[in-house]
Amino acid sequence: MDITALLTINATVIIAVIVLVSLKYGTVLHPVSFLGAQFSVWTVLSPLLYLRLRALVVSEDGLKRTLLLSALYCAALGVAYWLKFSPLRSPLEALVRVSRPFIIAKRSDLTGLGMKLLVLQFIALYITLMVTSGAGLLWLTDPREAYQHYRGGVGVWWSLAQATLVLLFVAGLFRREHTRLRVFVETLFFSAVAFFLGSKGAVLFYLVLATFYVHFCIREIRTRMLVLGSLLLLSLITALQVIQHTADTVLDAFKYFDQFNTSAAFLDHFHHRGFQYGRITISNLWYYVPRGLYSAKPFAYGANALLNWINPGFESIARRTGFTPGMLPWVVGYADFGAVGVMVAGAVTAWISKVAFEYFLDNRDFLSFFLMAQLGFPISFEAFGNAPFPVFWAWFMAEGMVFWLLRTMSPRYSTLAIAAE
Repeated sequence: MDITALLTINATVIIAVIVLVSLKYGTVLHPVSFLGAQFSVWTVLSPLLYLRLRALVVSEDGLKRTLLLSALYCAALGVAYWLKFSPLRSPLEALVRVSRPFIIAKRSDLTGLGMKLLVLQFIALYITLMVTSGAGLLWLTDPREAYQHYRGGVGVWWSLAQATLVLLFVAGLFRREHTRLRVFVETLFFSAVAFFLGSKGAVLFYLVLATFYVHFCIREIRTRMLVLGSLLLLSLITALQVIQHTADTVLDAFKYFDQFNTSAAFLDHFHHRGFQYGRITISNLWYYVPRGLYSAKPFAYGANALLNWINPGFESIARRTGFTPGMLPWVVGYADFGAVGVMVAGAVTAWISKVAFEYFLDNRDFLSFFLMAQLGFPISFEAFGNAPFPVFWAWFMAEGMVFWLLRTMSPRYSTLAIAAE
């Protein structure tokens, strides 16, 4: 089968998965749409561009296998999302039942003291990030440079600052009655503030959250507008790359997405290694160890460990520059268990995302929305970036305990179908 046919099959699978899940929920606005859009860029547009430029440095066999495995991953994720089976729903509901009193107090008309404390908390965390990273005012003058080269060892402060800002945004949405115009204005403000965290995802996340809030808590957005909004989001990603100097042209912007090229190169080198039977997955446990507490923590583990197969000595490069090329999300599953591992990776990703999304659909309140912000967007976004769920939940409960003690920050209005402007 030639490459054009495989690209067509891959694109068809992505579209079919989005349509399948959209029919289940009656809307195209769901986390799988975002994953599908990403895979369209990673495994359709990007390889087409690289082929046209003759810039792919991988074998034809590696290219074809990458396309087949990507289609398999998307298909497994789509089927797991579409089926009613959801093994994580009961554990999540049990956790919420135990923790809820410490997360959201009863409705209250008290002043927003908790909001003010969150503002002060974000400012304190941002200043701490500036000082501990050694970048200082560079975070204000060139956030992208600071983010790329001065985040090593202090990523926990960056993640805490991001999480606090997202919590402040979500709490504001549920704190008072909102019209679509007010949501739009607040979203622009928070996106502007997030620009100084240096991450494109941090900026765009507020647009995604605002869209979900408006669609599910105020008034449904027409499918036509959602499609146009997706194209706008892609345009904003390109514009941000130019603004942040990670790309000079639109062509450079697409070349920035190197996940396909890197993953194909991994497959080309794989025959020298063989299946790892869980070793790569287990190495992800380093993810739970803060580098600030254990400075000897390796820079290459999980998917990044596979980069050492492509480029021996990559560990030292990552240590020096903090840069790690992107890889497609199924590579760890394949390295451990082959095609079966790819399907399992797709299913697990779907189960985690689906439980958060469906819990939000059933409740549409502050808690369910923030849980979706952390767990609902596979690969794309997280409220508390790079935080394992136990760490995220402990932080969330600690914040909630403070608000509960203050009897503040509880949502004052119903989140269901507030009258629009």
